[in-house]
Amino acid sequence: MKISLVLMVLSLVFASQVFAKDDRRECKAELVKLKAAFSTNYTTQNHHGYRRAKDAKEQGDYKQCVGLAKKARERAQR
Repeated sequence: MKISLVLMVLSLVFASQVFAKDDRRECKAELVKLKAAFSTNYTTQNHHGYRRAKDAKEQGDYKQCVGLAKKARERAQR
């Protein structure tokens, strides 16, 4: 019983690390796309969105980073 509980906890920890790596990669990819969008339409509002997404990345909140970068990129592409 104890062994199965330990195995379940370890599998949850491992799964969360795998998802965190995916979030980190997705955040990095969105920041690259956002920076590429700047080359066509650079404004201070776009830079502010980039900084907010970059700050979220530095704090380790990769899901928020992805969301902020997507919003800023969509705003820049309009």
